[in-house]
Amino acid sequence: MSAAPFVEGPLREAMRQLFNSDLTASETAVAAYRRDVPEDPLGSAIAAAVRFYHYVSMRIPERDTPSIVGVLLGSGVPMPAAMQKEIGASLRLTQKLAGAADNVNSILALSIVESVNRDGMAIVSKRWGAALAHAEKAHELAGRMLRCDPSAHDAYFVLGSTEYLLSRIPSAVRGFIGVRGASGDKKKAIAYCLKGAESGWFFQEFARRTLVNLYMEDNRLAEAAEVLGELAAEFPGNPMLRGDLLKLRERLAG
Repeated sequence: MSAAPFVEGPLREAMRQLFNSDLTASETAVAAYRRDVPEDPLGSAIAAAVRFYHYVSMRIPERDTPSIVGVLLGSGVPMPAAMQKEIGASLRLTQKLAGAADNVNSILALSIVESVNRDGMAIVSKRWGAALAHAEKAHELAGRMLRCDPSAHDAYFVLGSTEYLLSRIPSAVRGFIGVRGASGDKKKAIAYCLKGAESGWFFQEFARRTLVNLYMEDNRLAEAAEVLGELAAEFPGNPMLRGDLLKLRERLAG
């Protein structure tokens, strides 16, 4: 029997610790949940997400770009084959456990699978056709999630991420490589991420961080600094937040 997803517990703690750059605490929380509820696909989905996104985020400062969007559109981040295999095994287990179930746990878990696959194809393998196919699946699953449970506001972060990602692709190319149901509209991206930031659960902090990028690109620097300052105070273990906030404040002061 799967636990209700949007409650305080190990999986919520795992995602917060992931955002705080504490891999040990995050993986410990996930492992505890999986021992107690081994049949819930959400546990294995979050286990894969924790390992993937921690690895990628820790290597962004090593690249020639300060943002994950820059990594997506740039040279990317190599990942050891053994780690790719481990993450892939967790994603396949998630799909097996979810099966054809039409409950919010399973749909959320599958949306995480597609999101990790999307970013793996884009960041690690640099296979944009495959990345966009996974993005389209994640986008469709987000819609299903909201139909299954209108309070599943993590879906809005998935929708906003798709709009944001597409907005970074040149418009002349976008028409040939689009995602069904998305257009690359930054206003929609902001609206979706605001919803995810206000009332999302597992992806709330990630929606807030994406809002910072969107505000900065829209030259709404004071709003970006406010959100980033709140995140840096809440997650002192994340050095990237502090570094980005310092740069942004210098930009505002200059």
